Amino acid sequence: MRAVGMKAVLATAVVGALLAGCSSAPDGGGGTAKEDGSRSQVIGAAEGDGPSAAPSALADGMGADTDKDGSFPRTVKHFQGSTTLKAEPERIAVLSTGQLDDLLSLGIVPTATTRADNAGLVPDYLADAHPEDKARLAAMTDAGTRQAPNLESLAAAEPDLILANDSLGDLYPKLSRIAPTVITAGNGVNWKRDLLLVGEAVGKGRQARELLDDIAADAVKQGQAVEGDPAVSMVRFTPDRTRMFGVSSFTGSIAVDMGLKRPESQRFNAISEDIGPESVDTADGDWIFYSVQGDPAKTDAASVVAGPLWKSMKAVEAGHAVKVDDDPWYLNAGPTAARLVIRQLAEHIGK
Repeated sequence: MRAVGMKAVLATAVVGALLAGCSSAPDGGGGTAKEDGSRSQVIGAAEGDGPSAAPSALADGMGADTDKDGSFPRTVKHFQGSTTLKAEPERIAVLSTGQLDDLLSLGIVPTATTRADNAGLVPDYLADAHPEDKARLAAMTDAGTRQAPNLESLAAAEPDLILANDSLGDLYPKLSRIAPTVITAGNGVNWKRDLLLVGEAVGKGRQARELLDDIAADAVKQGQAVEGDPAVSMVRFTPDRTRMFGVSSFTGSIAVDMGLKRPESQRFNAISEDIGPESVDTADGDWIFYSVQGDPAKTDAASVVAGPLWKSMKAVEAGHAVKVDDDPWYLNAGPTAARLVIRQLAEHIGK
């Protein structure tokens, strides 16, 4: 069985993070201040690993000027300033990764959304999780790609709130002329922080907090049920690169929350590191969870997975190489995706 000490450290740290997140302090409390004013929280792992989990509190000074759900008008401080919403938004546009997941998890179907390159507006995992919203999801306006939103289509959708992350920060003045705009942090490791800020913007901050607390508690529970101390590797094949993911990625932070060990090669705090076909064995572990974006023929996946180096890896030899859905694991970062990743990690490793 996994060492009891490690489980106790993780459980204590996660519970502490949750309590900090419920603090009345403006940023939700907890964490370590950074130069940019944000706060990152460290959730325990094996001694010497030192990985950091996704920040589970709002950044300093950010959020709404009221803590009462459904109360408007409200002014929301975010990563590009502050925005006042005079009334509860009814036509919301989401432009960035994970924000469609955020809204659907809070019971809201947006009016417009963007998509990943060569992808549909609604990832399959979200369509499967929200069948009751099928018609409304199909009616959403296509506002272009996440990298280059179509501002004309966006304006034509007549949103009364636009949500985007900081990768589109340069567009903030233009977006604000279309509708009140709130900018979240972005990047998968900030999925919890982004959900909280989205919740603040739409008048469901407390609901967002409760949702995160429930997911975090489930991650601890599922992680504690895993026997042994398996090292979990995370790999993604895309048309332009092959990467292994570190502890500060979306899925990496979930592994931290669950108390799962990572291979030594993946205990870095960056989101990911590139690897080539000739060095794919550096991503070995007791388990490998890998995905392929789009057409496998346009990536190295087919040749690598069929090659001798991949087949020689201990996870592959043990039958522990699991192909997973790219969308929730490595492309979208939100609460529904997090629940799916937690469940699939527990189902496979817990066998």
